[in-house]
Amino acid sequence: MSRSTARLATAALLALGSIAGFAGAAQAEPVDYVRIELLELTCHQQSEGDHDEAYIKITDANGNQIKVWPGSAKYQTMGTNYVRSLDDANGNAALVLGKQQARTLTLWDYDTTSSDDKLGATLVTGSEVNGEVQYRSLEGSGGVYTIAYRVIDI
Repeated sequence: MSRSTARLATAALLALGSIAGFAGAAQAEPVDYVRIELLELTCHQQSEGDHDEAYIKITDANGNQIKVWPGSAKYQTMGTNYVRSLDDANGNAALVLGKQQARTLTLWDYDTTSSDDKLGATLVTGSEVNGEVQYRSLEGSGGVYTIAYRVIDI
């Protein structure tokens, strides 16, 4: 076999390998995504004085804390027996995750004079997808809350 024929044969094998690898990559299983739909937050006992200044963050796929509620304000006032809709959070892209992934929702109390107080956290998994409303208790710094959400297929 001549040197030029050997080079052509090698190039052909490399090209064939690249095409086969590319075809294999195209056949990869797609990620199935779901969305956490936040519904409402109920305060059973505020953590301080006459009310809490509550907001919710979610841990995104990169481990960053992203504020998702309230969507248009720094916080929402919460007191014992208050119930607030979380609807304005639901457009946030951080609420989308794969069925095999998980995200942490954390409830915080905003403080102007010190660091914010953690009022509780819960882990939500993509495998919870079924559209049924889930209720989780959040407790911390003396506050007791319930968050309602559901995980839906998108």
